[in-house]
Amino acid sequence: METELLGDHSKYIEEKSEDLTTRYNRFGKDLYREIQKELPEVFKKLKYYREKDGLRTFPDDSYAIFEDGKTEFRIILDPDCEIICLGNFETNIEIGNWNNDYYKEAIEFIKKEFLKIE
Repeated sequence: METELLGDHSKYIEEKSEDLTTRYNRFGKDLYREIQKELPEVFKKLKYYREKDGLRTFPDDSYAIFEDGKTEFRIILDPDCEIICLGNFETNIEIGNWNNDYYKEAIEFIKKEFLKIE
């Protein structure tokens, strides 16, 4: 199941992109728009989730999974800590507001680490 990338400490339900846009308006909110602009093929395959319940529930966070049959990774936007988490089963990075251009850094990480585009 694709939500395995998010971990097994919570249960997640899929969320429509329109609902996500309405619900999530905090740190990192424009990352998905930047992905749509810079990596449209990735954007088309993103599935969005929100936490339903779990040991430690973070209902304000945004979750997305990319899977295309050969590559998979997760995106977590944490508005309280103000970080963008990108990862899969092999690598992980946290990008925060300490970086002047955290959207650019996130896009570059996706390209280099997940899509293997130099």
